[in-house]
Amino acid sequence: MRKPMLLENFEWEVIVKDKNGKVIARKKGKGDSYLKNHMVLVFALYGAGGENGVRTDGSLTAIMKSDLANADVSAGEGETGYGIVFGTGSDPNSPGMYNLQSPISHGDGDNQLHYYGVSVGNIVVEGNVVYFEISRDAKNNGSVVITIYEAGLIVKLGTLGNFLVGRQVISGGITVPAGATLTFKFRPKITV
Repeated sequence: MRKPMLLENFEWEVIVKDKNGKVIARKKGKGDSYLKNHMVLVFALYGAGGENGVRTDGSLTAIMKSDLANADVSAGEGETGYGIVFGTGSDPNSPGMYNLQSPISHGDGDNQLHYYGVSVGNIVVEGNVVYFEISRDAKNNGSVVITIYEAGLIVKLGTLGNFLVGRQVISGGITVPAGATLTFKFRPKITV
C-alpha cells in the first residue's frame, strides 16, 4: 500500500558570503512551521473561503478564493512589505503570528539590510518529492554586524493586504558582517 501525499512544511537554507563572495556561514534545516494565515489561504483555495486572515498590520479580513488570483511573493528590490523578510526576534512561533517580531528595515545604514528582489523557481520533481524554491538576497552595507534570528514569508494579496504565512526562527542566529550578503531560501515541499 502506498503512503498518502504528505504536506511537509518547508525546508530552509541561509548562506552568508563576505564582500569577496567567499561563503563564511551556512545553516539549513526543516522549517519550524507554516502559520494560521497559510491555512486560511489553502482553505480559500479549495473554495470554502470566508475565514479571517490577519494582515501584517494586525487587522483582520476575510479571504475568498477570488482574492488568491492576485497572490504574490515576488517583491522587488527595497520592498519589505512582502516576500522574504528578515528580523532580529527569536520568540518561538505561534499559530496566530502575523508579522516578524523585530523586522529589519531596508536601507544602507547600520542595522539595516539592502533587500534585493525575490525570485521564485520552477517546480522540481525528484522521485516522490515535489518542491520549488523562493529566495532573496540582502546585503549589509552598514558598518556593524547584524545577527538575523528570524526570516518570514509574506504573501501579498493584491489590494487586500499582506499576510505572513511562514516564519523560521534560526537557532543561534546567523551573523552578517559589514559588507556581507546573505541569501535565504524557503523550499515548500511535499512527498507523494
